[in-house]
Amino acid sequence: MATFYASKTGEVSAREKEHSALVRELAGECMTLLENDGTLPLAGAGKVAVYGNGVRHTVKGGTGSGDVNTRTVVTIEQGLKEAGFEILTGKWLDEYDKVLADAQAAYQAELAKKAEELHVPIFAVMFSEVFAQPDVPVITEKEDTDTAIYVLSRNSGEGADRYNRACDYLLGENELADIAYLAEHYEKTVLILNIANLVDTTELKKIKGLNAILLAGQAGNATGNIVADVVLGKSIPSGKLTDTWAASYEDYPSSKNFSHNNGDTNDEYYSDGIYVGYRYFDTFNVTPNYCFGYGKGYTDFETEVRDVEADAKNVTVTASVKNIGDTFAGKEVVQVYYSAPDGTIEKPYQELGGFGKSDLLSPGESQTITISFPTKSMASYDEKKAAWVLEAGTYYIRVGNSSRTTKVAAA
Repeated sequence: MATFYASKTGEVSAREKEHSALVRELAGECMTLLENDGTLPLAGAGKVAVYGNGVRHTVKGGTGSGDVNTRTVVTIEQGLKEAGFEILTGKWLDEYDKVLADAQAAYQAELAKKAEELHVPIFAVMFSEVFAQPDVPVITEKEDTDTAIYVLSRNSGEGADRYNRACDYLLGENELADIAYLAEHYEKTVLILNIANLVDTTELKKIKGLNAILLAGQAGNATGNIVADVVLGKSIPSGKLTDTWAASYEDYPSSKNFSHNNGDTNDEYYSDGIYVGYRYFDTFNVTPNYCFGYGKGYTDFETEVRDVEADAKNVTVTASVKNIGDTFAGKEVVQVYYSAPDGTIEKPYQELGGFGKSDLLSPGESQTITISFPTKSMASYDEKKAAWVLEAGTYYIRVGNSSRTTKVAAA
């Protein structure tokens, strides 16, 4: 008979409390700071103007198997309030609640109508008729505070391919106008991205006065608490991007034939070859808004390569990392890439070989990090020989803190 290890009572167990505390401690560190002029972390909790579709409708996880059932969900509104913030924008948030409720009601009615016409369950229609998120109300007045936070949410997952349209991959007209309004009228404006996938940042980067952009992702049922911790500096963001954020949707080589873009939502044909993600952007020098491996912190670091060793088994890089800031602690990620010779087998410009993250370093503190990866991982598959091959030639070892900051450390 099967054994179930989930909680069987309504009581919150010690295990749940322990795991929740651990997640809250670690998840903030995983968030990625895209932009910051020193506004974050905020000096303390106080009055704040908070807007955006993700304030009360915070997304903790994706759709389908990307989601997890939990006892509670702490929204970003709740997390900020629990941290001591006084939110001044309840009227605007109430207005968006109504906009969203009306849009969802219209969506459900349309699903029911089409399901009846096609004689199929409503669930079956949802895969082809994805909910189109409504735009937000327009902000018309400034609140009595110098600090504004805008929370932009997007969801995705099974049965919900993203669209290159407003209020999806692109920001809505009102979303952009509202963020621009905040950036113009508030001394401190922070944008929090509560998203599972990418959004266009080209228009955002044009907005003057937008002081910080934090990629919070979807951090589970305690997302609101974790975001508040990061905003106040109780948790230090040190995450790095695992995707390349292009300057244009069309810069992604597979975008033209993706899903509904070519009208075929049943079959997807892989066409990228070896040029997946950063390998494409780096090889063909397509400049993104934010590159693979990118991420700021609340301080700055200096990295110096001390030694590079290579033999038939391993490539090992030893580097020294120093926090050169004067106020905040932080963690840095040293990334080691390699460039293989372009012989009979086609190669990308560089590929990630390994990486290592420092401890939490105080201002002026240093740490030596050693990163090692198998030499054989630099091999490429030769279809003619039906074997993995390390071609003869010069292999360059590059070190940086993102794919666009690497420098040759050895050859």
